[in-house]
Formats: sequence, structure tokens, C-alpha cells
Amino acid sequence: MKCPSCGAEIGNERFCGYCGTQISADMLREKEILNKAGCPQCGSTNVSFNRENQGEIRGKNSKKIVHHTVGYCKDCGYTWRTDINKTKKRKTWLWVLGWLFIFPLPLTLILLKKKEMKPILKYGIIAVAWILYLLIGFAGGQNTETAPTHEDTSTTTAAIVTKTFTLIGEELGDYGKKIVLNEKTDMPAEKYLYKLPAGKYTVSTKSEKVASFFVVKDDVGTEEGNNDYPEVLQYVGEGYRLTAGDNDFNGTVKKNVTVSLKEDESFLLIGKDTFTFETISE
Repeated sequence: MKCPSCGAEIGNERFCGYCGTQISADMLREKEILNKAGCPQCGSTNVSFNRENQGEIRGKNSKKIVHHTVGYCKDCGYTWRTDINKTKKRKTWLWVLGWLFIFPLPLTLILLKKKEMKPILKYGIIAVAWILYLLIGFAGGQNTETAPTHEDTSTTTAAIVTKTFTLIGEELGDYGKKIVLNEKTDMPAEKYLYKLPAGKYTVSTKSEKVASFFVVKDDVGTEEGNNDYPEVLQYVGEGYRLTAGDNDFNGTVKKNVTVSLKEDESFLLIGKDTFTFETISE
């Protein structure tokens, strides 16, 4: 090893025998590390290192000598400048992202390195930072979920309301009306009509046997050519046969049917059976 002041070869001595410069522990440690390093060109360990004087930095009352170390490969002849105290490149962008999006993380790393800070204060600050971060995240999630859109505030859903009417044949109730056809003849006929609101209905019965009903016009008609019994009902379509029992009478009877009723029409019930009329919304 050469003296950093005069360049004389001094081996492992702690003082230079030519100029008296003291060789520090850092200088000896540097030599030991450099001797273990290989040539960056060929990898050989047959290398030597020289510490060269680069000049002086003078202060008001002091003087500092600046050195750098040059390596030489005895096998390939490659020379290079070494720097034992290389500064590691910091990944600045990771720290920036950390402070922007997860600020408690870099804060935690910094505080954990502060050995002089009291533990109770250090861990208290870390805990507060993480709690604050979680509260901010939770509040943001709540606002996202509950914030209504323009479409939500302007859209309304109409409730579907159905009505059910129970009618019993030959009982007038609130909707029934009895009429007598050909009343002044020797064969008057009583009929029971039921006036429900116009619309579409699903109709069923409680009768275990066959129950029948028709849709007829409200106004009584006249049969041409029948002078004895001219008054007749004006039927709309054919009649309907229902049952609540198991016998469908060879497929001619149903459990329920869908029927439309107009403003000038009524239901005609045959017999004393009970029927249920449930409205259908369109």
C-alpha cells in the first residue's frame, strides 16, 4: 500500500516512514475490500490498487487532501477508478407514488429507522397515520356507492295494483242488477247481470262442479220475427265453463280463463255459483 500523502510504498504500516502520515483504519479497510475485488474486464484477482492524490482543499485553518483509488489488472492490463462509497440509486418514483396513494407506508419506513425517537411516540404516529388512511378510504367508498346518478333521480317505478271481485249468482251485492225479460208475457225470465269496471280479468270459481258465465251487452235486444217473446240478451262470444274440481269433463271445463270487458258490457252469471274476478294490469 502506498502513502496517500507522498506516494511511498509503506506495506501494512500504520505510519508512513517517509513523511510521517498516519494510516487510518478506513484506509486499511479499503485496501482489504479492494484486494478481494476482481478485474471488471476479465474477472482476474491478480490486481493491484493505488491511492492517488488528486489535490488539496484548503479551509481557513485546515487542509484536506483529496484522493481516489485506481485499480490495475496484471493479467489483461485493464485500469479503472474505484469508488468504495458508491451511493445507491434511490427509486424516487416509488417514494412519490407511496406519498401520493399510500402515505402511511413511506412514513412508517422513515419512522422505523429513527432509533433516537421514543417507541411510544413513533408507533403512536404510525397508528394514527394508518387509521386516518383507512377512514379516508372508507368514506370515499361510501360516497361512491350512495351517490345517485341522473338516471336514478329521474326514473320512477309505477306500482302494479290489482283488484279482486267476488260475485255470487243471484245475489246482487254492490255490482249486481236483476232484469226481467218479456215481463208482460206468460214466460218472464229473470237474469242477473254484474257491472264491473271495464278491463281484463282472470276468472275462476269455487264450485267443484261446472259453473257458467257469459259476457253480454248492457242494453236488452229484440229478436226479429218473435212477437211472443221479443226481448233477448245480446251475448258477446260464447259462454265460459269453469270448475274448481278435478273433473275437466273431457277438456271442456277449465280452472280459469282470461276475459275482457268493455264499457257497455256486463257479466251474466248462471245459477248460484261463486266466481272470482281479478283484474290484470296492462
